[in-house]
Amino acid sequence: MSILVYRVSKSLGSLRILDRVSLYIPEFSLIALLGPSGSGKSSLLRIIAGLDNCDYGKIWLHGIDMTDVSTQYRRMSFVFQHYALFEHMTVYENISFGLQLRGFSSHRMKNEINDLLNCLRIADISSEYPTRLSGGQKQRVALARSLAIQPDFILLDEPSGALDGELRRHLSKWLKRYLQDNEITTIMVTHDQKEAILMADEIVILKDGRLLQQGKPKNLYDQPINFFVGSFLGLLIEIPKLEKFISLKNGQSQTTKNLKKFAFDPTWVKIFADQSMNKYQFFLRPYEFCIKSDIDLEGTLVQIRTIIYKRTFVQPDLFATSFSWNLTIPIGYQSLHNLHIKSFHQTLYIKPRLHVFLRAYPEQA
Repeated sequence: MSILVYRVSKSLGSLRILDRVSLYIPEFSLIALLGPSGSGKSSLLRIIAGLDNCDYGKIWLHGIDMTDVSTQYRRMSFVFQHYALFEHMTVYENISFGLQLRGFSSHRMKNEINDLLNCLRIADISSEYPTRLSGGQKQRVALARSLAIQPDFILLDEPSGALDGELRRHLSKWLKRYLQDNEITTIMVTHDQKEAILMADEIVILKDGRLLQQGKPKNLYDQPINFFVGSFLGLLIEIPKLEKFISLKNGQSQTTKNLKKFAFDPTWVKIFADQSMNKYQFFLRPYEFCIKSDIDLEGTLVQIRTIIYKRTFVQPDLFATSFSWNLTIPIGYQSLHNLHIKSFHQTLYIKPRLHVFLRAYPEQA
């Protein structure tokens, strides 16, 4: 069941919430909507669900124009960010409500609900009322209620936002598998870039109501269309600039001399030999750097300023003295161990890995 959003626009007074947004979601795929707060993600979900009207544009579901069709005829579930549970019903009754309306047999309804209760780890609260539940429990109940009716489409607004740690990872893995097995076309809004990259077949980036880029997670991560998309999906490390001098010294430009002082690696040479260097900023992802503790004449010598220890990775703060280049390169704990760092006085050598994708964006204002 595919979804086509065609040139959807929405304004609230003089504020443009969505500006000619067009995107296509293939049937049975999971698309993640990413963007800063106020970018129009939740508004777009509500328009697709039929809960809000757009000022201009069309919504097509499985090849049928459903723009003016009521929500109840779209065979679509919506998991609200604030859950919208029925306060006068127990957890079990909340989940069974939609099944009763659709005439499910009691046996089939019981099996379906129990499976969801167990998989979402909420079986122990099935007789509780929403007022007695935590935010994470309410979120899973709302998700179970939406999945129970076996919709063609499901729209998720921060489906695991109230969950932490192991439970969040469990839900992400289980939900992706469940949606694939049951062939449910899904649009998910999330602020968690890592969750989007791991779960989504494609990612859509919105900013100020406009769609900036849509594509597979790896393509967007490796080849972002602009600096905003690149930095939104993860850390970008800027390559420092070298001043260009017109004067020659001993038949050799000062630029070339400084370049040799910087590094001999062919990739660096290619960057700094580019005549557009003054117009563009060049960036690499952290994983595209090679860090060594052994002397490497093709690398750039750096000093260790600090090392910040995170839960799953380490952040060495490095400084290249020759060009006053500060950079932080997150690495894994095993990679840190392999460097055999004895003290902050130790020097390291960095250089780009082979065949990296060099990102060049216009100078930021």
